[in-house]
Amino acid sequence: MKISVIGLGKLGLPFSFFLASKKHKVLGYDINTNIKNEIEKNSKSIEPQLNHYIKKFKKNFRFEKNINKLINQTKITFLVLPTPSLNNGSFSNDYIMRFLKLISPHLKKKINKNHILVITSTVSPGSCEEIFIPYLKKRGLKNKIDFSLIYNPHFIAQGTTIYNLEKPDLLLLGSDNKKSYRMINKFYKDIYKPKIFKKTSLREGEISKIAINSFITSKISFANYISQLCEVTENTDAKKVLDVIGEDKRINHKYLKIGTKYSGPCFPRDNKALSYYSRTKKITSIIPDKNDSINKIQTPRLLKILRNIAIKNKNSKIGICGLTYKENTNIIKDSQGYDLINLIKKSPLKNNKINVYDNFLDKIEINKEGKKLNFISNKSDFIKRSDIIFIMYNLRISLPIIKTRKKKYIIDCWRCIGKVPKNYIKIDLGAYSNYIF
Repeated sequence: MKISVIGLGKLGLPFSFFLASKKHKVLGYDINTNIKNEIEKNSKSIEPQLNHYIKKFKKNFRFEKNINKLINQTKITFLVLPTPSLNNGSFSNDYIMRFLKLISPHLKKKINKNHILVITSTVSPGSCEEIFIPYLKKRGLKNKIDFSLIYNPHFIAQGTTIYNLEKPDLLLLGSDNKKSYRMINKFYKDIYKPKIFKKTSLREGEISKIAINSFITSKISFANYISQLCEVTENTDAKKVLDVIGEDKRINHKYLKIGTKYSGPCFPRDNKALSYYSRTKKITSIIPDKNDSINKIQTPRLLKILRNIAIKNKNSKIGICGLTYKENTNIIKDSQGYDLINLIKKSPLKNNKINVYDNFLDKIEINKEGKKLNFISNKSDFIKRSDIIFIMYNLRISLPIIKTRKKKYIIDCWRCIGKVPKNYIKIDLGAYSNYIF
């Protein structure tokens, strides 16, 4: 089947080649025409497996500049477009509206009617029924005759996009058209034979998307709360407590882990979006707001540990291992590492030297926000030149054995490293420690 995809960014491009891998002919469109050259050259992507998919399935993909051809040669169009957060917590529909305006004349002229538009972007509840469909009607298009709208948000994470597309936990299809739903349902069933399909109304689907991510922030916040509790309680370790809690099948272990705050492009904004939508419906948004409050204290918590150590170790060099918000991605906006650096620079430790190491970034990427950080590309040099080291993301790493007479401190935020060399003191987040309080 010929499929069109509008938007070839961090999700749209992997999604296009995922469909291409399933023997579909994919027509891709993006306002950034440089993407065509990047695809042809197979420019290196940090997203695992994407380069392999591009190389192997390029024959099933075509970059299409002509919108008329894109619409007329396909029956289904996926809109994989950004919906940036607004100050009030809701999402901007500007990109989606721009492309609805662009494609509507071509939908009107199309001979083979009832073109299916699949919205994959996270949108505020009510967007499909109150904004997108009425807009297309104003452009002279008839709902369920000229077009049908399906809401099909993707549940993926940067760094595991291909894996999440290949093995999704669920497939959500919001629809008000039985015929179009059956078509999309069959389309996906040919790809995912035994997977879980959930049908909802358009608005139920919109709420479900942000509610799922907000619920996950609740689990993370609870785990961080237990972690704090155990840090100040003798003979306790939050890891063991959370392992017990996770054994209950009603709860399970996923996201119930010791770590830093939740960050990245999805969890914080979806949590805020649910809070905003609650307020528009005059419902108290206690749970998402409380999650936000707990999240905000996680980085100051790390600063407190740092200051307690630094009191006894004057002029210590601080090492931040990991600036991306998670492994296998180069996204650094609002990351735990950057947050901690910003707090340090506003604290009495602002004159202490800060070293940075990240195996997913280079010096240019790290300093593109003008931070002028001391980036060290070699892990051994980073360890050697740092006295107090924070492990900021959940990545199994081995520490180089560097002989030292001076004590070195490792704050293992994600409990991801094992034994440390002699003269190293490892502080596990979530475990009772004299350095924490």
